[in-house]
Amino acid sequence: MSKEIRVRVITPSQEVWDGTTASVRYPGEDGLYGVLPGHAAMITPVAPGLVYLRDDHNHTTELVVAAGFAKVADNEVHLAVDSGEDVEDIDFERAERAAQRARERLRKGTAVDIDVARARYALQRALARIRAKGRSS
Repeated sequence: MSKEIRVRVITPSQEVWDGTTASVRYPGEDGLYGVLPGHAAMITPVAPGLVYLRDDHNHTTELVVAAGFAKVADNEVHLAVDSGEDVEDIDFERAERAAQRARERLRKGTAVDIDVARARYALQRALARIRAKGRSS
């Protein structure tokens, strides 16, 4: 059995990460999913949050992702998400402004005035970026 997992994180516009790792954890709607070599095949939803990629030397790379889907099979994990970025690349102030805009839309609007689900999703993405950047500072 292989000791590594190939992981690809892709968005509609770019490949965010492609490489091998000893383990991967990614956010689901009901908590974190953990995948080690030899994991059973599955397809799951991905929730906005942090992806943890740990190598054989116990170094962890963290990515922030938006919602999407994950496919796990044959020692490969493919995350197809709306957006993704390395925690190091997050613009904290921009994420705070996005969260504030989403909160304002939710506070002022009604279901007729705005797309409530879209505003909630924008808030979830912004808060995931803020939390991730706060952890890496």
